[in-house]
Amino acid sequence: MGACMDEASENEFLGEELRVSSPLMIGPSSRPLTDPVLAQRLIESLDLFDDSQSRAVSPHEEEGAPEVQRLEHKLDLLLHLVAESLHPERPDPVAVTISARGIVLPEGTLPEDCDRVEIYLSRLLPQPCVLGVETPTTRGAQQFTRWTGIDGPLEEAIGRWIFRLHRREVAEKRQKVDANRN
Repeated sequence: MGACMDEASENEFLGEELRVSSPLMIGPSSRPLTDPVLAQRLIESLDLFDDSQSRAVSPHEEEGAPEVQRLEHKLDLLLHLVAESLHPERPDPVAVTISARGIVLPEGTLPEDCDRVEIYLSRLLPQPCVLGVETPTTRGAQQFTRWTGIDGPLEEAIGRWIFRLHRREVAEKRQKVDANRN
């Protein structure tokens, strides 16, 4: 009964769109909303960070590969240090389910009067993306809310980001299955 109620609530708030469950650094925000064009760019630039994280160096790459790897590691470290110095206090990651329409969080993550959240899209990005949300609804051990003020290109960018998260989740599950077979 409880699982059915949760699923009905999730469908009500998240819609029928693709959704993904992932730990995210997210919390209430008093910052101004991120400009939709900037938010779209932040989300779309995530590929640059994600690709450097998951990109395996193929054995046939040229001799310069170690230097490129060192440069990537230095850049990662620099971004991490900048992020820490700008905003040392980031919200702890919480398990969420997210879609282009809304988000499901653990109960108590957001205050009852919350109207915007800040999401750190990557541990390497010091800039959170601040998005508007409807007043959260708490049901059982979960909070549900829908995005407000996102439409057009920003909504499409969020949809693509969720698709990438979903693709990564599927790939990680496949790797675990393959590892268990060997």
